[in-house]
Amino acid sequence: MTSSHRVHRDLAWALKQQAARTGQKTPAVRGSDWRLATVTTVNTDGTVIADGITARRMESYQSAAVGDVIVLSRSSSGNWVAWGRMASGSDAGWVKPALATGFAHDGNTNGDVRYRPILIGGTLFLQWRGGVGITYASNAIQNSGDILATPLPAALRPPSTRTVTAACSAGGSSSLSLKVDGRPDGQLRIVGTTTATTDTYSTPIIRPGWVSLNGLQYPLDA
Repeated sequence: MTSSHRVHRDLAWALKQQAARTGQKTPAVRGSDWRLATVTTVNTDGTVIADGITARRMESYQSAAVGDVIVLSRSSSGNWVAWGRMASGSDAGWVKPALATGFAHDGNTNGDVRYRPILIGGTLFLQWRGGVGITYASNAIQNSGDILATPLPAALRPPSTRTVTAACSAGGSSSLSLKVDGRPDGQLRIVGTTTATTDTYSTPIIRPGWVSLNGLQYPLDA
């Protein structure tokens, strides 16, 4: 092989390597792809920074947190989008909480009290089910109506009170429903019971033996 041939061969190889490197760095040539990354910063503008990459969150990626392992996708034009968080373990599904004094699971055989977070239309909700059995002390609901022995985790607390309506027992109550508050302190509170001993329009007796949580849900976003 002559010296001229070697020069041409080396030049061709160098140009090929340069083209490959340029293609790897040029979105239009490289095309789109995806990767896993760990979130290091959650910004207030709807973006996260993961492995040094700033990406806009999809509407379905709610409650982003530092440490999330997420899917990042890059378009051929170089834009990044954060699809969402990868599962970190087995899905616990419905969680059965411990109840405070004065409250019991399976009220009116509606099933044990349980809750779960669920994504609906891009918004994270907390869903409840089951029945709460209630016992009163001196005609008053106990624990200020807060049914949980331990408040919910911070990620499952709404930023402000979420009020919903729950069906209750007709026995011992002149009302067939009560107000239930999902509170920012992590409690679920039954509201509307009375200590009256005479059932009148102005002083009704509202002390149901159970309250149903079936069908109750409220959003956890701001």
